[in-house]
Amino acid sequence: MTSLEVMNLDDKLNKQFSNFSLVIPNPQQDHPWSLKHLHSDFIELRTLFWDKKSFLTLQDAISCYKDDDIEVGMKLEKKIEDEMSSSNTEINDKWIERFESIFSVLKIRDDVFEDDYPFTYNIENCALKLKNVLSDNQKLYLYLLIVSNLNNFKIVQNVLTSEFETFSKEALQQYLPEFIVEEFGKNTQYSGNTVEKIKKLSAKLNVTIDEECIQKNIVENASQDKGLDIIGWRPFKDEIASMVIILGQCACGKDWAEKKNDTLHYEDSYFYFRKIRPIHATFIPYGLVHDTEEFYQNDKTNSKLIFERKRIIDMVKHRIEIFKNSDSYAVVERCISETAIEV
Repeated sequence: MTSLEVMNLDDKLNKQFSNFSLVIPNPQQDHPWSLKHLHSDFIELRTLFWDKKSFLTLQDAISCYKDDDIEVGMKLEKKIEDEMSSSNTEINDKWIERFESIFSVLKIRDDVFEDDYPFTYNIENCALKLKNVLSDNQKLYLYLLIVSNLNNFKIVQNVLTSEFETFSKEALQQYLPEFIVEEFGKNTQYSGNTVEKIKKLSAKLNVTIDEECIQKNIVENASQDKGLDIIGWRPFKDEIASMVIILGQCACGKDWAEKKNDTLHYEDSYFYFRKIRPIHATFIPYGLVHDTEEFYQNDKTNSKLIFERKRIIDMVKHRIEIFKNSDSYAVVERCISETAIEV
């Protein structure tokens, strides 16, 4: 057991926010400029830890990136930048153009999330500020924003991700109230090792398992969930396995798109779904809503039932007490009271 695992939540929070600063997203790594919604997340996160009485302006946001030596993305030689003032002007214009585009996403969120949005957006000055009084729904938004940036919250990461599965389960339950919905990941009630859990689930679903494939692909006495976090189904009284089944994967990391096929193992390798193929669902804390009929990163969401930030809030807020009674709620409360140091 690690030292973090034996610490209580208050100790973890104190450690987390000792000399706390934020990691600037790097467009040359996992935050390309094209993913504007991820940079919008960082602007919101920076606003959460900004001076609570002040707006974070577009120029403030640019300064955060410039101070960390982030490149705006123009292919200009350094020599030209140094020797020609017109190039410097062009670079500054490019910074403004980039961040006007990012702030336009924040304006969309202000419109789409309506009363559930925890920030005040000043359209005239292109600036953002945390609201003085926050509802529990708005705190749920902040929780999902925080979980979208786990690299900044490593000390309390396990608390946040474990409870994300619980909130995802609740989102699916509210979306499909007639379904049986269970957790199969970190908080599962299924006991035993991985193979034993799979066998118990197959009995509930009344589907047969591929014994040979399981023996080849699952290490003996393994305890991991093998990519399945949420399971939902609506049985008939006849108990025949011709029914709608949903296999859900929770993914909080930036690589969520690479993990969205993990539940396919249960369809292709572990279970025989002879009657109806299951629906595969992905639960992510990221805000993918757009001002069109598509998601951001739409090419990554095809053929999947997606629960992203807006959809999760719309579902979980009907049972907001589940969030309010969680450790994650305490993490959000602490974040609201903190101010990050400048890096």
